[in-house]
Parts: sequence; C-alpha cells; structure tokens
Amino acid sequence: MTSTNENSQNWNYKYTDVENKDENESTIVQEKSNYMQEYLSTFISSFGMFMVGLHFSWIAPILPTLLSGTFKVQITMEQSVWVISLLQIGAIPGSILASFLSNYCGRKKTIVLISIPYVVSSIISIFAENVWHYYLARFLAGLSVGGTYSVIPMYVSEISSSEVRGLLSTSVHISLKFAVILVYISGAYLPIVEYGIFCAIFPILMFVFSFFLPETPYYYVVKQDLELAEKSLKFLRKKSNVRNELDCLIEGYKEETARVKQSFWDLFKFDYNRKSLLIVFTLVLAQQWTGGKAFLSYIQVIFKDGNSSIAVESCGIIVSVINFTTVIICGSLIDRLGRRKLLCFSCFGMLIPLSALSIYFYLQNVAKVEYIEYLRLTPLIALVSFKIAFAMGISPLPFVLLGELFPTSVKAHAGSFITICMSFLGVAANKMYQTVSTEFGYPPTFGMFVVLDTLALIFIYFMVPETKGLTLEEIQMNLRKSTKQKK
Repeated sequence: MTSTNENSQNWNYKYTDVENKDENESTIVQEKSNYMQEYLSTFISSFGMFMVGLHFSWIAPILPTLLSGTFKVQITMEQSVWVISLLQIGAIPGSILASFLSNYCGRKKTIVLISIPYVVSSIISIFAENVWHYYLARFLAGLSVGGTYSVIPMYVSEISSSEVRGLLSTSVHISLKFAVILVYISGAYLPIVEYGIFCAIFPILMFVFSFFLPETPYYYVVKQDLELAEKSLKFLRKKSNVRNELDCLIEGYKEETARVKQSFWDLFKFDYNRKSLLIVFTLVLAQQWTGGKAFLSYIQVIFKDGNSSIAVESCGIIVSVINFTTVIICGSLIDRLGRRKLLCFSCFGMLIPLSALSIYFYLQNVAKVEYIEYLRLTPLIALVSFKIAFAMGISPLPFVLLGELFPTSVKAHAGSFITICMSFLGVAANKMYQTVSTEFGYPPTFGMFVVLDTLALIFIYFMVPETKGLTLEEIQMNLRKSTKQKK
C-alpha cells in the first residue's frame, strides 16, 4: 500500500491504489446505502449542541430565585444580562480558536477539546459563591459554545450523505431542544446546587464519547491524506467501494484551490462566498433579534409578568417539550419540503404570536381592560405557537446552510465568523430586550420583533437558495453560476 506521506503528495492515488483493489470493475455489485454509522457519529457529536442548549437556557428556571435574593448568590436584573451575555462574549475567542484547531488538528480532536471548558464551567457553577463566579463559568462555557457552532455543523455536513444531510444537520438541534426540556424540568424541581450537579454530568459524557468519533473524509482530503480519506468514507458509508465519492471529493477540493491558496479573506474576496455569508448572517440576525433569544432566557419572567393562569414552572416545561417535538418534525420535513420553504413558513408563523403578545400586554399594562382575566392563557398559547414556528426553521436551519453553502476550504473560517457575529448579535439582543422592555414595556418590545420578523421573511423569500437533495459540490457549482450570471 502506498504510504501516507506519498499519498499526501499524490493526487493520482484514486487512479492507482483504488483501481488496483478493484481491478475487475464489472464484478462490483451495487451496495445498498447504510447510514447507521453516520447516524451514530451525528448522535455523539450532537452532545456539543446539547451543551449549547443547556447553557443557553441554564439561567431561565433559576433566574426568578436569583433575582429574589433567597439564594446565597444574589443578582440584579442588570447583572442577569451579563450572566447571560458572557456566554456569547466567550464564544467569540472560542470560535476563532476552534476554527484554527479544526483545520490544524482535525474536526474530531477539536470536538474533544471543546468539551473541556464545558466541564470546568460546570464545576465552577456548582461551587459559586457570588455573581463573579457565574461570570467566569459563563465565559468559559462560551469558549466551548463558540467552538461548537464553528465545528459541529461543519463536522455533520462533512460526514453525511446527500440523501440524509438535511435530516442529520437538523437532528443535532434536536439534542439542543432536548437539553432545554431537561433544564426546565430539573431547574423546576431541584435546588440550585443539585441542579448544577445534574448539569455537570453531560459535559463529562461528551468528553468521553467524543474519542469514538471518526474524522471526516473532507479533512483528510484537505490534508491530501487520501488513504485515510478512503478509509473514513468506507467506515461512514459501510461500503467496500467508495471510489466515485472519493473522486468527487478530490475534484471538488482541487477546483476550490486551483487559483490561489485559500485563506480567511476568501470569505469576502469571492462573490459566491460573500453571498453565502450574507445569507447565513441575515438568518442568524433574524434568529437572534426576532424574540428567540429573549424568550430562551427570560421566558419564566415573561410568564410571571403576564400573570399566567398556569404555574410559571409548568409553562416553561410545556413550551420546551413542544419546542423539542417541533424540531423532530422539522427534521423529517427538511429533506422533503426543502430549506427555503421551511424558513418562510417559520418566519410567517412567528408573526401572529408576536402580535398577540404585543396586544395582550397593551391591554393588561396600558389599557388595563377589565376582561383581561379571561385572556390569561394568551402568553402560554402565544409562546407555544412562537416556539413551534421558530423551531420549524429559523432556529436550526441557519446552521444547516452554514454547513452546506461554503466550500470546504473556508468552511471553518465561515463557521468562526458567523459564530462571532452571532455572539455580538446575541449580546445586543439581550441588552436590547432588557432595555426596551424596561424603558418602554412589553407592547413596543414585541412590536419591534414583529417588524424585524417581517423583514427577515422578505429577505428569505428573495435571497435564500434551495439546497434540498444536492451534494455539497453541486451546491457550490450552483452558487458560482448564480453569481456569474448576475455579473
């Protein structure tokens, strides 16, 4: 067998060693597709997104207690913004570091390294004595959150067959929503310290199981280690002959790097990369600024202020369970209906509950109408409806498209850049929500979300391409053609 060093210098590997092993091509029997290893690898890597869901929603069930002053750690509403936002501030250096590590030492090893700050953060949260300990824990967790968003969507898209790539890319967000359910249930019934111990179990599981992940064939092709690329494809596809797919990977990468050496600045240098960047950035902007971010952290406070007729803790659990179920439905529909249709449905479906919340709080807080007692279920119904629409598209699909629209050579850079943008947008969203709701009240706050959601819907309808059923190479080809035609 040709050595790895030789393979790294020889793009003709696919025409020599592969052909020698399959000399009589006429005897090759068409092998049935077997996605089991892809499912298993996606399940393990989804621990990363599980931790994202856990940390983003971690404060929601315990925030009323922390604000009430009945726990040893007491925080103000202003401090709560920073407890929430430091997670996303930490994501900025985390995404940059993960971007370089994923290209230098591989996607798998980077995922293993990502789990370490999660573990340390959980330990600090358990023993926290003041708000500064929470600040440190949240920043460290943010390092891993940034790395997760940079690497996990890329990893899943690179190991997936085109037939199930949409399903697998969406399924990692099922784990995120499942984490939210566990957070609301455990936070409602466990004391804060025991709640922290429960949450610390999962980063340890992530660290252990990540060692069993396979490296992606795309990464080996980028490193020109074609022998390992072939082995990785055979392992993932459960096939003895992967010659055609290996050929496509090699040709696709050679075409990407034919002109010049790829770098971070290629995100802005080429029209097709700029278009992809604009699309994903705008979707992330819509995700952060149309209410999803505010509802995730402040949902129980909203229920409390809305005088819900159902217990606040129960409302949070109901919303999280329905949200989880909806993401599963989205996973089953994404490869049937397509990304663009689901995104349009999602944004349109968010408009009605946002409008209902604005009207409800206007009637309660401004008009002070007498019959508002008969409408106490409105916050729960509206937030459930919002979460259904949000989870059907605008929540998971920006990261699906992040893994699909960018060439392999700049995908890690794109993931890092988008994660940094998402962190700034998330911090701004938290502060914007806290400031507007405090200064002007809930009606203008939800009205602002309605306007932003409408603008997002218009953008999606005219700008987002459909990638359903296409290989990553076909998506890149279509993007190049569309940008050339516009010129």
